Amino acid sequence: MAGADWPTRRVSVASLHLDPKNPRLGRETLAQAPREIIQYLFEHDKALEVAESIATRGFFPNEPLLAVNENGRLVVVEGNRRLAALKALREPGLLDGARQRQIEKLSRKVVPQTLASVPVTVAPSRRATDRQIAGRHIGTPVLAWQAENRASFILEKLAEGYDNDELRDELGFSLPDIQSARQTRAIADMARSLPLAEEIKAKLESPRAKIFTTLGRVIDSSVGRQYLHVEKDADHGLRVTTAKPEFVKAFSKLVSDVALGNQSSRTLNTNDDIEKYFKSWKPSERPEKKKATFVPADIIEGKSVASPAKAAPAPALRKTKSITKTVLPRDLKVRHGSERLVDIRGELVRLKRSDFPNAGAVLMRVFFELAVTSYLERTGEMKPLIERLGGKGKLPFGVPQMKQMAPAIIKIAKEKLDASDANKVEKALRYDAAAPFSLSELHAFIHQSGDLPSERDIWQFWLRTEPLFRLMLEADEEEDLGK
Repeated sequence: MAGADWPTRRVSVASLHLDPKNPRLGRETLAQAPREIIQYLFEHDKALEVAESIATRGFFPNEPLLAVNENGRLVVVEGNRRLAALKALREPGLLDGARQRQIEKLSRKVVPQTLASVPVTVAPSRRATDRQIAGRHIGTPVLAWQAENRASFILEKLAEGYDNDELRDELGFSLPDIQSARQTRAIADMARSLPLAEEIKAKLESPRAKIFTTLGRVIDSSVGRQYLHVEKDADHGLRVTTAKPEFVKAFSKLVSDVALGNQSSRTLNTNDDIEKYFKSWKPSERPEKKKATFVPADIIEGKSVASPAKAAPAPALRKTKSITKTVLPRDLKVRHGSERLVDIRGELVRLKRSDFPNAGAVLMRVFFELAVTSYLERTGEMKPLIERLGGKGKLPFGVPQMKQMAPAIIKIAKEKLDASDANKVEKALRYDAAAPFSLSELHAFIHQSGDLPSERDIWQFWLRTEPLFRLMLEADEEEDLGK
């Protein structure tokens, strides 16, 4: 059973932290303070009902919260509604208006000591909890996530480095689930980018309006796709096969009708219902078929994880075709770099991950830092970086540490690699102890006590950093130097 060996202990409620990455909070761009998260969960996710249950029946000790240790803090990744209810019962002033008055009445029924601490199971990492969390909130009696929250969870797991097979085998998501997640996000992001009245825009931000579920039903139907001239696309969620003005005109009317309540999942339930709806439009409202095609990112304002189409063209760098047994694949060449890099590469392409995971992890960390240092020096980026850090006299050995070089190499990755590869590289170089398969894990293994790297950890780090390695060590000289 997953998590059977994770420790469970009583922890003070005051020392537990809500999870700002909780899919219930909507889009990833919503960075909210703890008090705002509590208010949000009470307004939109029935945290008041949870508080009523705790005040009436107590906190069930056989249902511990699930947390992970991130930067020395226990962050609750499963049970945020319960934690919000507990914190509000202890301190009603965390809520505003009517919610505060309601929780004050409930708090009088509770003995304060019973809310001092609760059982908490501590998982080894956030990734280790993904399977359990996905299973509890999709197709289960637990309050399920809305369509957009589910899409956010799936797309975030892809961004963290899961591949399609891992999503299927570890979390139970199929390829249609992934495509559906991209489509849901594309629909939501396109709708929010439309030039609509403020009243409608406000409704699109409501997490409980179920607007996107209804829009998804229309676009999932053969009739809806025919009238709107859209088709499914595995990479972008959707592809539109008419001119932008024609689609925007029609999609704006559909979004407005659903947001204002003129249409709903009941009136747009079947193909016949949907066809009747589109036939009720005036001829001028229907989108004409034009010889054009585009993807959601072409009309979405800002960045969307649904569709990376806006990425600038990037060098076509070779990638490893299959899993190899060694720390580095033999097809990685050091075309640019010192003899030291060549020598270490020669050892790492012979060192088997399964036999030497510890040595492989340490040497991989060294090889990566040497490659970054060499690349920054060769491209002329090292000198200004050293000057910004105060000069060589301010640096140990006159060279920046890896943590100081990381922002510079991430910036280069974003400029020279496609969006998908740059995103993987950035996650691999993020200094976050909770980030899986990252440079932080290799760094912590060298400098701190903790879990030893596995064969799979090393390979996953390589998959994330491969585009950068090939850019630094193999790319054509002119291309590499940006000439």
